[in-house]
Amino acid sequence: MVSYARVMLPIVDGGKLESSATIQSLNEALHDCGFLYLKNHGVSEKLQRELLELSKKFFSEDLRFKMQIDMKKGGLAWRGYFPVGGELTSGKPDHKEGLYFGRELDRNNPAVIQKIPLHGMNLWPSGASYSRFKNVVLDYMAQLNDLGQNLMAAIGEGIGLPRNYFLKRFTSEPTTLFRIFNYPQAQASVQDQWGVREHTDMGFLTILLQDQNTGLQVKTRSQSWISAPPIDGTFVVNIGDMLELWTHGLYKATPHRVRNEAKGDRLSFPFFFDPNWNTTLEPIDLQLISKEKRNWLESTKTEGLSPEVKKRWDGLNLKALSNSITYGDFVWAKVKNVFPDLAGSST
Repeated sequence: MVSYARVMLPIVDGGKLESSATIQSLNEALHDCGFLYLKNHGVSEKLQRELLELSKKFFSEDLRFKMQIDMKKGGLAWRGYFPVGGELTSGKPDHKEGLYFGRELDRNNPAVIQKIPLHGMNLWPSGASYSRFKNVVLDYMAQLNDLGQNLMAAIGEGIGLPRNYFLKRFTSEPTTLFRIFNYPQAQASVQDQWGVREHTDMGFLTILLQDQNTGLQVKTRSQSWISAPPIDGTFVVNIGDMLELWTHGLYKATPHRVRNEAKGDRLSFPFFFDPNWNTTLEPIDLQLISKEKRNWLESTKTEGLSPEVKKRWDGLNLKALSNSITYGDFVWAKVKNVFPDLAGSST
């Protein structure tokens, strides 16, 4: 059993993302721990409730029904359903099942014709009781996309960049991925039964809606684990590998994991707001970052963390990635490790 430190993640007011005080609070939270709660985010509560209800209904269906939209049918688009144990973290099966969605593209879209991975059509459950499912998911994704743009504008301003810097260079056409995960209750007798093991996310931001059950755990800079329980009316926001890379480590992607110890299933809804697929991995010019933040960066480098603390969960050295590699190259290499069957898919 994990013993948690009594630490609460920062809470930032999403309704004031243009105020200097909120921008400072946001950037301090991302610099200090990489995780925060966001309140007053503006996303429809009615839409969230409908999403929760439809998702709960879907995961209560029998496996045969759910497998009608098996992820294998989505091919390279990386869409659809996978059963418990169908996704890997660090080479080991996760104790969760899930639905994967992305930006809806038809067969005539150039990216689909060119068979670019992660581009294509979503798969939707059939039946009258799911007639609203497509609209609810796509409406939710649209609202989260707007929220992601607003957060990135505030982050840019917080490090001395123009508010539209990320929009112009990275997120005019962001890679947006949405997941609905169902975590069955962990068996007390199985110590290694993780919903998802320690990892960091790949892109810029993850915006997470949780149901009423706890399970998310966040690794602190001192290498202890704290719980990030749901708080009504908030999302959990954390940064990913690419924001760490492009800001020269000013912000660091924080490892996290999930173990559902509730008496029943746990639903979570992570939305990944990521860079444009074709963006190269060339970091931001340090001279564009404010002198104050560059000094902050230098002070972070001298905090005296041991090599063991600095070592990533997956052994990857972000700084060793070539500037010529695109974000799409980086993501697809990761996806093939998580879902090996997709690597040879051509549909």
